[in-house]
Amino acid sequence: MELKYVTCSGANEHTNIKDMIALSEQFPKVEFGIQVSGKKCGQGSARESWLKELIQAIKRERKSIFLALHLNQDWVENFCEGRVTPQLSTFLTEKDWTGKPIFQRVQLNFKIGREKMPQLEMVEEMIKRYSEIRFILSASEANKNFIRKLYHRGQVKFDCLYDESFGEGQLPSDRKYPLFDDVLQGYAGGLSPENIERELEKISEKQPYNGKFYIDAEGKLKGENGRLSLERCEHFIRRAIIWEHIINEHSFFEGKRIVK
Repeated sequence: MELKYVTCSGANEHTNIKDMIALSEQFPKVEFGIQVSGKKCGQGSARESWLKELIQAIKRERKSIFLALHLNQDWVENFCEGRVTPQLSTFLTEKDWTGKPIFQRVQLNFKIGREKMPQLEMVEEMIKRYSEIRFILSASEANKNFIRKLYHRGQVKFDCLYDESFGEGQLPSDRKYPLFDDVLQGYAGGLSPENIERELEKISEKQPYNGKFYIDAEGKLKGENGRLSLERCEHFIRRAIIWEHIINEHSFFEGKRIVK
């Protein structure tokens, strides 16, 4: 069983770039999720400036770091209609020193019934347009029918994220089976350094013995100042990776040794 990413969401202009890079060097599985929208990341905003600094630091220091943009509000609605602001276009096309996208994954945070109904064909077209990026779709109950239609059309590949509270940080009573056998499934909702081992046990019960998945936390990684705490991120990452090592070394699933 492989824990593909440990996503720590909520990195922003209050997060130290040097410390982010150092944490990524220490834990290669860590991915930083960055929330963006017209309101949060418009032209001349602190977040836009910080993102540009982050991009330049990665290029200058030639450091490997997993980053995911999480598109919200107007930016996700516009994206699903085929429109991209100049700021977002810059971020989506930025490459590191190896030629890979700086932002290797992009999460489309639309919720049908809250945002406008996405256009299926246009979402396909946009995913194809930025084919070097892996897109993430929220597999909430509101979105599942849309995601199933997109999957069965077979035109594009994507990842899925379970978070029924949709960013509210509520811990579900149970974890669900992957939506599809061949799609990387993520799990969010109330994850914290204090409960991660218990929640990973629940997730592992729904995964095939050699499955791949990822986890995503935000609210419970904040410090007392309400901002992302890299110290809490380190505790979260470390406990998740230790759990993965232990279960792959010592556990069995349906009579089969768990392997990567």
